[in-house]
Amino acid sequence: MRFVSHLSANGAVGPVNGAGATARRPYHRRMTRPILLLMLWLLPIVAWAQTGLGMPVDVCPVRADESVPPAQFDRPDCERLPLYRVDPQGRHLWLRMQLQPDAPESTDYLGLLIAAKASSELYIGGELIGRNGLPGADARSEIAGRMDVVLPLDRARLRAADHAIVLRMSSQQGWLQLVGPIHAIELVGSPDVQNQTLRYYLPSLLPLGVFLLAAFYFGSLTLRSERKLAPALLTALALLAAMQLLLEVSRGVLAYAYPMHDLRLLGILGCAGAFGLGLVALLTHLYAPRRLAPALVLAALAMTTVLALTGAMDSRTALMLLIGSLIALAAALLGVRRGARGARAYAAGLALFALADVVDPSGFIDYGFYWLVALLMVGLMVLQAAAYSRERRLQLEQRVRADRLQRALEQVQAERQPQVLTVPGTGQLRQIAVDRIVRIQGAGDYVELHLDDGSQVLHTATLNELDAELPPNFLRVHRSHLVNTRHIDRLERSEGGTGTLHLRQGQTVPVSRRVMPGVRRALR
Repeated sequence: MRFVSHLSANGAVGPVNGAGATARRPYHRRMTRPILLLMLWLLPIVAWAQTGLGMPVDVCPVRADESVPPAQFDRPDCERLPLYRVDPQGRHLWLRMQLQPDAPESTDYLGLLIAAKASSELYIGGELIGRNGLPGADARSEIAGRMDVVLPLDRARLRAADHAIVLRMSSQQGWLQLVGPIHAIELVGSPDVQNQTLRYYLPSLLPLGVFLLAAFYFGSLTLRSERKLAPALLTALALLAAMQLLLEVSRGVLAYAYPMHDLRLLGILGCAGAFGLGLVALLTHLYAPRRLAPALVLAALAMTTVLALTGAMDSRTALMLLIGSLIALAAALLGVRRGARGARAYAAGLALFALADVVDPSGFIDYGFYWLVALLMVGLMVLQAAAYSRERRLQLEQRVRADRLQRALEQVQAERQPQVLTVPGTGQLRQIAVDRIVRIQGAGDYVELHLDDGSQVLHTATLNELDAELPPNFLRVHRSHLVNTRHIDRLERSEGGTGTLHLRQGQTVPVSRRVMPGVRRALR
């Protein structure tokens, strides 16, 4: 909470002249304290997030003249390490390990799963059993193996060797130096490693439909809404989550060579960082718009710090998301303090998001993140639908008020216009009150004025001239007819799109298809 309070205090406007004036501190000094606090808060998480496999392994470098495993692993250049500390990146190694004897007996198949950023060869009793790519002393001599592979084993041979195996491994290609390049080496009962990996990621694949639906919904909302930034950011967040999810599960779909794993990790990390910045931009835009630029700068500096202090890619990804959710949570809490609409829901969701990231970072980035984001997107769609409904209702109310104002102006204009129509006759000018005219019909070079007493008067003007001269209550409903709307009884619409006006005097006037929508609007 100290971080939130400090962020809130930075929003004071200054300097102010007069009593109680406060001088605003320089920007870099205001940002120093929250950055240091965040770095100190992240350090224990960085240390805690490092995990690995504890199986003991004998490791020796491969000598230039060695084509088979060494008979002994007690040379001076050999060492005994836990598996998670074995690093074949830029090296050429022999690994000897004792597999667990409780191999799966329920299946006819037995294989060795090697999930590692490396090429490898498998030996049992000094004999080559299988290979994944071809290990080598340098990138030219190495053929990159697959990231995940299962090499078949013979149960009898494995038992005869007392479950001891030797691996020759190298990782001379790629772009990233991973903290834990070996993910698993264990016995399995199925050769379909992609299916096993996909089953692990399957729970995280289910929210993909929600992300695509949210991207479509918020994208269409961006096009329709007058305030486009918030729905545009939500569209970007949904697409980033979908892209990160597809990159995450690609390991269970594609049997790719291990150098491609670096590109996959960089893609996941980039999506996580962009998602975190998107959260910060969205929440600060909604609840602290004046702090948008400082919040983004703070998030970017914290993420850069994480990249410098952490080596494990999973830890980096989890911390990127954590930083974004915490700064966004601070903005949401500012909204809660001010009583802003929807701020409590955002704050509750972001608090749960950050808590899940802290409790189990590995599980969070593998599947928890996607489920929580899917729930967040569903909630946001509901909130945005309600907000859009309110916005449409306000627009409708404004339109109704505008129509009322327009009618009032038209009424004033009508009062200012002539209330009589001068019609030339034989030897004299006749003055006809405009309100007495029921309708006007074109008749060649003349027009017929139909009055409320049933009489008709010929006039030498044209319909176009009278349409411009008469008050707004006279409506052009047909190329040959002008009608005084104050004498209309009802409007009937025909199947062909045309219509018929019934006047109070019992007369009828046709309405053309082209002007039918305008007539209906005018008579509402």
